Amino acid sequence: MSYKNILVHIDDSEVCDQRVAAAVALAKRQGAMVTGIALALESTISTYIGIDIPSSLTEQQQALVEAASKSAAAKFEAAAEAAGVEYTSRIIHTPASKAPARLAFFARHADLTFLGQPNPQERGKAFYESLMDGVLQNSGRPVYIVPYIGRPDLQIRKAVIAWDGGKKSVRAVNDAIPLLQNRDEVVILVVNPKERGKEFGGKQGENIAAHLKRHGVNATVDYQVAPDLSVDTVILNYLSEASADLLVMGAYGHSRLRERTFGGVTDSILHHMTVPVLMSE
Repeated sequence: MSYKNILVHIDDSEVCDQRVAAAVALAKRQGAMVTGIALALESTISTYIGIDIPSSLTEQQQALVEAASKSAAAKFEAAAEAAGVEYTSRIIHTPASKAPARLAFFARHADLTFLGQPNPQERGKAFYESLMDGVLQNSGRPVYIVPYIGRPDLQIRKAVIAWDGGKKSVRAVNDAIPLLQNRDEVVILVVNPKERGKEFGGKQGENIAAHLKRHGVNATVDYQVAPDLSVDTVILNYLSEASADLLVMGAYGHSRLRERTFGGVTDSILHHMTVPVLMSE
């Protein structure tokens, strides 16, 4: 089992280099093709404010957007070429409001999509959140989110699975198997475990550990009992203390456009993550 078709959202930001490096490195390990998608956003400002903008200004703006997209594509292609992986790139022209749906469409046709964590200090934070929401909710595929601070440089490659036994956790674990198979260590983290009847066989996490073992992943189960702390706090603390470099977890189930927030554990993880996160909806 391996990934054969990887997608990465590319732009002209400095943090995009980390995202591209992660996608290209995985493509090289898995023998996969990697596709870079740049979103050239079309200006619709005159429609919203109800006045005519001089065409010269609109043309200048679009020229800058086009140049930035071409620059992002060129950097991506250079990185993929240097790594010796098969690649292709596309520049998609789209209004900002339709960008999440357009990116989700292409994500449907890939095994895994790489996105960047929104930087709370950047003006484009809301747009990047909409991209994450769109791809997670509408692609039906897993998403690998790279922190805006970059990936940790650790000698031991350790993954943590946030396990609650629900269907989204199951989906995330199975989507992550190609990433888990080459890890030095995999931990199934169960926060405040529940009592289970004997008919289920074993404690929480033991069944999924047995499933992973059949895929060549030797995972251990760690139980953390902290009833006075929120689940997201326990997970974030554990990642730091365990020196992990990947978190695998199920994603939220309500659209940000409806709820106006990611909500709960997912929201906290996405905004405070310090290691890459693979999420599945």
